[in-house]
Amino acid sequence: MARRVRSFWVNTPAIVENPEKHVAELEYLGADELFLLSIVGEGTLYPSKYFVSSDQSKDRDLVGPVITEAEKRGMRVHAWVVAFNRPSKELSAAHRDWYVINRNGESCIDKPPYVPSYLWLCPSQEAPIEYLLGGIQELVERFNVNGIHLDYIRLPDVFLPEALRLRYGLERDREVYKPEFDFCYCDTCRKGFKKDHGIDPLVIEYGSRHWYEWVSWRADRITDFVTRFHKSVKDYDTTVETSAAVFATPGLSYRYVFQHWGVWPLDHFEPMIYHEYYGKQVEWVGEAVAEGVSTGRKIVAGIMLEFLRKREEVERATETAIEKRGAGRMFLRIPHSASGTKGEHQVGPCQSVT
Repeated sequence: MARRVRSFWVNTPAIVENPEKHVAELEYLGADELFLLSIVGEGTLYPSKYFVSSDQSKDRDLVGPVITEAEKRGMRVHAWVVAFNRPSKELSAAHRDWYVINRNGESCIDKPPYVPSYLWLCPSQEAPIEYLLGGIQELVERFNVNGIHLDYIRLPDVFLPEALRLRYGLERDREVYKPEFDFCYCDTCRKGFKKDHGIDPLVIEYGSRHWYEWVSWRADRITDFVTRFHKSVKDYDTTVETSAAVFATPGLSYRYVFQHWGVWPLDHFEPMIYHEYYGKQVEWVGEAVAEGVSTGRKIVAGIMLEFLRKREEVERATETAIEKRGAGRMFLRIPHSASGTKGEHQVGPCQSVT
């Protein structure tokens, strides 16, 4: 029988005042691994020489003390990193040109889509890519971690899951294209696509053949970043695992946020299978896992516990995920809120099968 490993997604600022107490509690709950929030959208959770540091970490390391306590108890630690979503006032003021622009020509800094924190770096520009990779390199060199876990490796949502659309004045029952939610149309993206395909994306009609080429081109830029990230980590230490939190299924991820994660060369994936956002029943968790496993990747199923209101629903979600596991590994976790802000919960419990 496969050995079960229990892991927790940990909101570092919430436990740093008494890491010994909280890590001991996690040990009591059976934790074998921690996915430890280390770089948030505002910056690092430790003083950094390379990266913008968050306000709470200009002169204080929040990450190191938690890693120390985890190591004492023999726990594995994965550093959890927010990538392209960077609502940093310092960074956006210094490098406005790094941020994405919608089809209407508006910077996300001036008109963020959906929520005020939706400020995103462009995955086509070399400068922000080097900035992100440099910051991650500093992280893996500074801390003794077993893995690097990427989050927000995408563009803003061009479409939203069914149950979230009404919040933003969209029709619930169908996908409606809005140019203000379509990114990125900066000079680098437009020139790059025109060089490869001979047409300016601004003149492309939504739904045309060129539109799907334009979708693919943007997805490829994100894949390029992930590939470079994976290589840089493995070049430093082949034993450090790479992983990513992605949208629920390969198809939805590609259509909604340009994540072609079925071809990403990472060690495992954490698809966020939040079934009620998609208007689905609990059984859909298994269907989503099966689609992910079909890519040949190791799948770690993220399940929204807030959507499981009865014990039997928790059991069914777990069972259907495990039934469809294939060659992958399965976790349960409490995820981020619908607003896109991870870490509302002090810790997020996960359970895996390896």
